[in-house]
Amino acid sequence: MKDPVVSFVIPTLNAERLLPGCLASIRAQDVDPATVEILVADGGSRDGTAAVASRHGATMVDAAGLMAEAAKRKAFEASRARYIALLDADNEIVGTAWLPRALAALDRHPEALGFESYYLKSPAHTALNRYLTSCLQISDPYARFLAGRPRLAARETGDVEVYQLPADGSYPTGANGFIFRRELAGRLPRGEAYHEAVFFPALMREGLQTLLKIRGCGVLHHYVTSWGDYYRKRQRAMIIRGLRREEAPATWDAGGGGRKLAALLYFGTAAGPAVEGLVRAVASGDPDWLLHPLAGLVSTAGNALGILRARSRVDRAARERMTKALHDRAQR
Repeated sequence: MKDPVVSFVIPTLNAERLLPGCLASIRAQDVDPATVEILVADGGSRDGTAAVASRHGATMVDAAGLMAEAAKRKAFEASRARYIALLDADNEIVGTAWLPRALAALDRHPEALGFESYYLKSPAHTALNRYLTSCLQISDPYARFLAGRPRLAARETGDVEVYQLPADGSYPTGANGFIFRRELAGRLPRGEAYHEAVFFPALMREGLQTLLKIRGCGVLHHYVTSWGDYYRKRQRAMIIRGLRREEAPATWDAGGGGRKLAALLYFGTAAGPAVEGLVRAVASGDPDWLLHPLAGLVSTAGNALGILRARSRVDRAARERMTKALHDRAQR
């Protein structure tokens, strides 16, 4: 059997509710099905996740007891394709041309770090979810404030955008519709943990600073439905960050202590985000931007509690169980 062209890697944990839409959107892509393999790296689901994966012809990768990024690494090792596409169970690809367009752009740019999807809007989403995904394109105003900015270097035929990434690796990428060459995964040192917030910034610092995007070519991210859900997810993100930094401190946001303090003051007071949100809402005609100040306050509170919990005296195993419990609750 010929090797597939692309391996979809999807970490799961009790994702029975969200996974069907994700897998159906992959199977709807306008490509030969034989060129696609789907690897569901499952952390030990107790619901019908495995049955959903089987119905869509996906291969289960046993990642029981592992956090999502470690589960992805196991799937990388099982992949047989030229490219790896990273999706989460709460992602859905929009349209049927996403995959062929992305792969065509990558084939034309072998020097690229990868292809990054846009987060697109859905009328079925809450205003909060639309703001966090489509408006911010990063799901957290605090992270958006800290992140380096890619520079648009060229526009090509087919709405392909070629970006120059920051040489210091300060741009977070590598999930929710990201595609990269599998050979790059071979640069992971044997026995070293995989963390996307470490791995891709390291590649940028090594000179892989070209990023591809296609206007209107992206995914829906079913990220949150309520403010409480968002608050819990920010806690979880900070606990994961704390666990990660025990293994690899050189994350995309490792530097800039002064900038982090500025972000805390900016969102903690809400005045600046209120003005920014109003200006962007008027300029873009998108009222979802008006949530900017409240989202900044909720993010700051959730991030602060998550950092405190990550630094608490409980051991690593306890913090991993706490993180999985927060994730499991969000999946329901």
